Amino acid sequence: MTNTTLIRILWIAGIFLFLGLVLSAVERKRSSDSMGLKVRIEDSLAANFITKSDVQLILERYIGHQFDGMPIGNIDTRKAEAVLEKDPFIKDADVFVDARNDINITIRQSKPVVRIMDTKGNNYYLDAEGEYLPMSPNFTARVPVVTGRLPEFHQNYQENEKHLLNGLMKLVSHIKDDPFLEALTEQIYVDGDKEFSIIPKVGSYRIIVGKTNRLEEKLRNLKVFYKEGLPYGDWKKYKNINLKFKGQVVCTKR
Repeated sequence: MTNTTLIRILWIAGIFLFLGLVLSAVERKRSSDSMGLKVRIEDSLAANFITKSDVQLILERYIGHQFDGMPIGNIDTRKAEAVLEKDPFIKDADVFVDARNDINITIRQSKPVVRIMDTKGNNYYLDAEGEYLPMSPNFTARVPVVTGRLPEFHQNYQENEKHLLNGLMKLVSHIKDDPFLEALTEQIYVDGDKEFSIIPKVGSYRIIVGKTNRLEEKLRNLKVFYKEGLPYGDWKKYKNINLKFKGQVVCTKR
């Protein structure tokens, strides 16, 4: 046997030994028990729709027993993520097992942008995508409240362009994306003609938007009126600020 052949045999044997050690380590890790559960909830200081105990309870209900302490090989992290993301208050979940066998879970919460109180007495949130979120027993979001002649929520309402909630979400999106309008708006009211009004946080007047046609122009006119045409304190003498008329803002005094 030549030296070259011997070296090749030793290399091959070394490779097989290395693979054996790796596979053995993997198998030992799969059969070892998880050590603990670490849950991190993003934006938990701003909102508490979901808690760490909620996350643990969701997983334990799914598997039928305590999640931490399970053999690592029995933990399907992708399935755990899918189970968690079925909860309406969890927008995204990331689950992984670290080198210490701790189960790490990062939760991104759903963020409501408006609260709906419809004519049937239903009370719920919509997020920025217009998705339904139920009321939470843990936390109440500080978002604009919508009242008035509102239809009941239907899962496929976004497929109907004329559905009132689509017009509402168009208005809410403009308000949310503008710091001035967001700071201004306390409530949105829908009247019997399916027209929108903004109720500001300060004052006892209302801002009549009407339908959502020419919405950018209407809200731009409102901002110009506030900044240039409305002296400090004069808003107290107005009952309505009407944006429905093209190219102008019409005010009604008390």
